[in-house]
Parts: sequence; C-alpha cells; structure tokens
Amino acid sequence: MTTNLAYGYWEASIEKSGRVKLPTALLRALPEDERKVFHVTHGFGEHIMLWSEKAYLEQMAYLDSLDRNIVTVKRYRNAFIRNTACLECDAQDRIVIPRPLMEQYAIQKEIVLLLDNGRIEIWNCQKYHEKFDMSPEELEALNEQIHTGHFQAEKEASDALS
Repeated sequence: MTTNLAYGYWEASIEKSGRVKLPTALLRALPEDERKVFHVTHGFGEHIMLWSEKAYLEQMAYLDSLDRNIVTVKRYRNAFIRNTACLECDAQDRIVIPRPLMEQYAIQKEIVLLLDNGRIEIWNCQKYHEKFDMSPEELEALNEQIHTGHFQAEKEASDALS
C-alpha cells in the first residue's frame, strides 16, 4: 500500500560500518520508483542529507543554473558535491553511509531519519533531540508566533538590523 505521506520521523540504529536499514514506513512514504536509489550529501546544518533520485536531480538542476564564475557559488557547489555518493538499497532495504560523512556529523549507533518531500535528514539522535525537542508550551507559543505573523515580523526586524 502506498500513501501520499511526504513527511515522517523515524529512529533507527546504524552499524559501525555505516549500514542502516531504511524503515519500511519511510520507503512506503516515497513513490515506488524512488525507493531504491538515493544520493547522500552534506546536510544544511548538523545532519547528512539523503535525497531520492528525483529530489537530487532537482537540486542539481538548481546548482547547474547558478553562475560558477561567482566564487561564493563555486565554494557552495564544491562543498555540496564533496563526499556525495549514489547509494542503492540492497534486497533488505539497507544502504551504507560513507565513513567521512558519518565522522563529520558524529553519526553513531542511534539516528533520526526525517523525511521531507524526498529529502531525508539523517541526524545523530542525541543532537537532534537537543536541538528540536520542545515542551508542549514551547510548541504552542511557537505555533502562535508563526500563525499570527509575529515570527515573520521578528525575522524581518532582525534582518533589517543586520
């Protein structure tokens, strides 16, 4: 059964070798033709990115649209592409994360997999919880700020000051 769910959260274990079994529910959340081939790259923060083939091709099309003669663009492209690898799931839906990425992002035994429209963030479980765990009251206050526009106003005020 395939669902239209494009988001999800899972905790999993990863072996020292970098091998991880992708959760069945995560794979079922992806279109059937996007469940076997992934691209792993640096993340945009303290995590590794695991891209479905479609999401990765969209990202690369965007990168290809940028002017490589601009030094900042060149630095970004090179940093993004560095340690990028194409991974194929084996018969048990396992992939192997390259060791340099595991070391750089302190990926150890317990990980968090966060699916966001074909982009899967892979976090060190402890770091993820330290960064994103909130009390119900904190979540309620943040929800109110975002939905009443106060969050955007605060961001714009902060941007104006810098």
